[in-house]
Amino acid sequence: MNLTFLETFVWVAHLRSFTLAAERMHATQAAVSARIASLERELGVKLFVREPRDVRLTPEGERALAHAERMLRCSKEFYRDVASGDGLRGTARIGVIDTISHTWLIDFIRRSRATYPRIDLELVADTSLRLIDMLVAGEIDLGLIMGPVGGPEMIDIDLCTYASAWVASPTLGLDGRPLDVGDLVRHAIVSFPRCSQPHQAMMRYFSRFTEDETTFYSTNSLATIIRMTVDGIGVAAIPPTVVRRELERGELVRLDVRQPFPPLGFQATYRDGPASHLPAALADLAREVAREFCGGQDPALAW
Repeated sequence: MNLTFLETFVWVAHLRSFTLAAERMHATQAAVSARIASLERELGVKLFVREPRDVRLTPEGERALAHAERMLRCSKEFYRDVASGDGLRGTARIGVIDTISHTWLIDFIRRSRATYPRIDLELVADTSLRLIDMLVAGEIDLGLIMGPVGGPEMIDIDLCTYASAWVASPTLGLDGRPLDVGDLVRHAIVSFPRCSQPHQAMMRYFSRFTEDETTFYSTNSLATIIRMTVDGIGVAAIPPTVVRRELERGELVRLDVRQPFPPLGFQATYRDGPASHLPAALADLAREVAREFCGGQDPALAW
């Protein structure tokens, strides 16, 4: 039985559209229709009821879907466990957040090139919130994000965790002495974007203070957060692993704050489905690279 025909059947069933399935599989609608017709002839049953604005599974199609998905999962596992790197090919659309871009993304790209030379990577840099939306919409195949996402169709693989620390420009004169949260709010707080996990944690961290007592500068750019903090605009909670060079050069100093800021956890997330063997393989590779990176860091800062 042709696995491509089965994959086409599963996509049409999930998307309830021949047109959308054709777009997802980079095929023409005529090719998708021909594959479904061929599969129906081979099985001797009608799989879909075609209506002007909808496509529905027949009772036979409902039964066939579970079997088709199981066969495709077995095929994915077979490729992952048996095939060489040269056997995997195609284009993988990967969304990545700045924190990973600033640490081990280049190592991941190099490892991917060496392990899977026939996989082309299309990289999209954005916030976790936006990348999750893109994952759900099928616009990217894999997200290297701050998650997890959860849900029955999403696979979350833990990558690594970074400790966070309060940092500031030495020009603010905050280093060398113990500080409390109240000492921080005398300065602007440079933060990750609103609604993000770090910003929500930040709001809980300063929950005993009113809006009039705190000033937040939020941005979706980690580079901008670092630049603003280096320039003395405010203080920020950033993983020291990310700003190692700025700390070594004395552009930033770690602050001794009695109330620690919570660590940040990162995941590789992809949608489980008929074409998930590529993102699954790359997610496993990302986990290997992330763990190797953390193995070379202070275990109190990255694990």
